[in-house]
Amino acid sequence: MLNFSKKITRISGDFAINILASVIYTFARQIVVFPMLAARLTDADYGTLLTVAGLANVCTAIVGNALNNIRLIQNSKYDERGVCGDFNLLCAIGCGASVTFAIALQRLFSLPFMTTIFFALYLCVSNSYQYATAFYRLTLDFKKVFLCNCIVSAAYIAATFFFATATLWPAVFLVGEGVGLVFVSCTTPLLREPLAKTPLLSDTGKMFLMFFGVNLIGNLLMYADRMIIYPILGAESVSYYSTASFFGKSAGIIMTPISSVLLGYFAQRDFKASKKLFALVNGISLAVLAVFLFGCVLIGPWFTRLLYPSLYEQSVPYLFLANLAAVIQTAGNMANPMILKCCPTRYMLFITILHGAAYLLFTFLWMPMFGLYGFCYAAIAANTVRLLTLYIIGLTKF
Repeated sequence: MLNFSKKITRISGDFAINILASVIYTFARQIVVFPMLAARLTDADYGTLLTVAGLANVCTAIVGNALNNIRLIQNSKYDERGVCGDFNLLCAIGCGASVTFAIALQRLFSLPFMTTIFFALYLCVSNSYQYATAFYRLTLDFKKVFLCNCIVSAAYIAATFFFATATLWPAVFLVGEGVGLVFVSCTTPLLREPLAKTPLLSDTGKMFLMFFGVNLIGNLLMYADRMIIYPILGAESVSYYSTASFFGKSAGIIMTPISSVLLGYFAQRDFKASKKLFALVNGISLAVLAVFLFGCVLIGPWFTRLLYPSLYEQSVPYLFLANLAAVIQTAGNMANPMILKCCPTRYMLFITILHGAAYLLFTFLWMPMFGLYGFCYAAIAANTVRLLTLYIIGLTKF
């Protein structure tokens, strides 16, 4: 009983530290960096920035974040075999591909030369940083996550004062993530691991390719507001929807560290999944998100006007619908960790493809008739399909 009490106390403490770390990071980016960029750029330039930044997040998700999750899942196998390698090699390959991706975006969006240079460097640094934080989760050292987020947040804010221009804006993200990479490199074995392959490379590589596909589709859907709205309704509409959904997406950013803590504990050898635990975790997350949505209704308009005064009037009609879509998406993200750890990867691929198909279907049906309202309806419906599918799998497989 005493050991159980200590374990609950430790897990609660890890949740608290990780949430606080995320709140600080969220405050820096959502309350300082993006509003300052919005204030200094035109609506069209800011819409382009949001679209390109969203694609950058997709890139770092399919490389850096995918390697992070795979390291958690595969690490016990490497320990059992007594081998070390593969991950730095895969990360280097991913960074090389990221440079090609940056060049493609330069052609697609006609980005200035200096913007492209900073953007390519940012992608390489961010992929490495996102992967390297896996070491903290492996050792359940969430105090270092907190310290790292504090340092990164300070770097983001400082960089914004110098680089918040239509040409140099990627340098804001480069400095923020770069400082984080330096900190992680100094406090983890990242640089001591060899740039070499092991006998497990084949299995890890196959898993990486699977995660690549899942994360590619999933994160394109996460930033579908930019990917779909930009070519159809224009850059200004991207600005309006992103502003309207700001409050709800902040919930996702704050809840993400809870998901990270859960996956860290699920990665331990003695973890056993159960239907009761799955229901408990998701019941609590739904209750918290319901409170957050109520907060969106009460103070969302005031908060949005305060941070984005130039975009508020055009965004206010979509506030509730956009935030509801974001909250439902976050609920699905909270159901992901146990499915990710305990079910075959093909389940995640199936869920992601179903989510994508629903998104495209509902967008095709409603956006031509209702414009930005139609996109809100499509996002709500598609995210609900994903959430219910995750719940059905979790409640039937455990």
